[in-house]
Amino acid sequence: MRGSVSLEQRLAGHIPDWGERRLVRGDFSGAHHRGLHERIQRRLDDTVLMFELDRLLFDIEVEAQHTWLRRLMAFDAYCAQRDAASG
Repeated sequence: MRGSVSLEQRLAGHIPDWGERRLVRGDFSGAHHRGLHERIQRRLDDTVLMFELDRLLFDIEVEAQHTWLRRLMAFDAYCAQRDAASG
């Protein structure tokens, strides 16, 4: 059973030593890094879709709560009016 592997150890074969030069966006756009780029892009797309779906559901729930509250207030007004007329 292997111990945990740090991020630096996992990336060591794919990027130059930190002392040699700084990383730039182009370092991850080469043909051998395309798989990493595509995986990251796919995860970002999935995350954005999940966020958009959650936001849509939230908007629907808020609208439903507003509708319910309006109906509750109308029913309360009806009951108050009915009680006043019968009193």
